[in-house]
Amino acid sequence: MAIARDEGDACRVPKPPADLAETAYLRNGYRAILRILIAEEALASQSCTCLLDQFTWDQALDALPRFQTSDTPHLPFKVLDLYAKADELEAQIAAGCAE
Repeated sequence: MAIARDEGDACRVPKPPADLAETAYLRNGYRAILRILIAEEALASQSCTCLLDQFTWDQALDALPRFQTSDTPHLPFKVLDLYAKADELEAQIAAGCAE
């Protein structure tokens, strides 16, 4: 499932489509997972360019087992922890690219 970009910031991971998951909590978690995956790839490749086009929502869904913290279907992960991790990785990219 391709990612439709937001107009405001072309490289910001947009809100996921409603059909990605049944609740906003899950959709927000998948958005955070995708942010983490993109940031990890940028750090590994030492890239300062936008990598959003190289990822899909399906990759976030496929990565769920790596980030899953619970067997509860409606709360499989801790969204705030995922957001904190994504923010941390994105800050590392920003610092590295500012040099």
